[in-house]
Amino acid sequence: QVFSQAGRKVGYMSYNTTQPPFEKPEVRHALNAAIDKDALIKAIFQDAGAIPADNLIPPTMWSWAKDVKSDAYAATPDALAAVKKVLADNGVTKIDLWASDRSRPYNPNFSRAAELIQADWAKVGVTANITTEEWTKYREDGKKKDRPGAFQIGWSGDNGDPDNFFATLFSCSAIGVSNYSSWCNKDFENDIQKAKTTADMAERTKFYEDAQKVFAADAPAFLFAHSQVYVVADKKVSGFVQDPLGMHRFDGVDVTE
Repeated sequence: QVFSQAGRKVGYMSYNTTQPPFEKPEVRHALNAAIDKDALIKAIFQDAGAIPADNLIPPTMWSWAKDVKSDAYAATPDALAAVKKVLADNGVTKIDLWASDRSRPYNPNFSRAAELIQADWAKVGVTANITTEEWTKYREDGKKKDRPGAFQIGWSGDNGDPDNFFATLFSCSAIGVSNYSSWCNKDFENDIQKAKTTADMAERTKFYEDAQKVFAADAPAFLFAHSQVYVVADKKVSGFVQDPLGMHRFDGVDVTE
């Protein structure tokens, strides 16, 4: 028997916003638009139920901003030409693209994803040099402030609060820890700090919705996918309920002989 539910997860690719030319939002937007996100998800997740990520938090979480959209794929020749011009005008010809050897729920195949992104960027005149590392070294190198290029990473939420995504992944204080973009935006920071210090859920929602608008406008990362979570169990197992935080709980579980 197979259990399934939408996960509180996000896979993404951080640009080091402190390193030229990635300090320019127009460059980051152009690189995002060059990637065929739907084709990428289909190739990596196949038919496992992952959905494209428009926001940092998944739509299963409160305060998800349904009207905020990530960069649309430049699917037409004119759109692709416009992306190519932005990158050429900014001298973007080569990029370091990072991948790990680890399979994660938010990205089952870093290397394959890197190859597909590499192929998409080649269409707009950008050569991506893929660097693949073992998981522990990968995360250590990714946290370095002078790390070049684009870094694939993701997150599995360990509580139900949006702060667990926004502050943990992209706050100014998370630089060098889990903010792989080294991105410190005063408007985003103001929103998430105000949301953290009020108990009113409606007010918190407004702050987080605005934070998502700021994130989309500045594009410190390419948002990839929100994955589906599966658990496989023997048919003799009864009473199992999937935990929304990704843990396996066994209270109430029995086995029928």
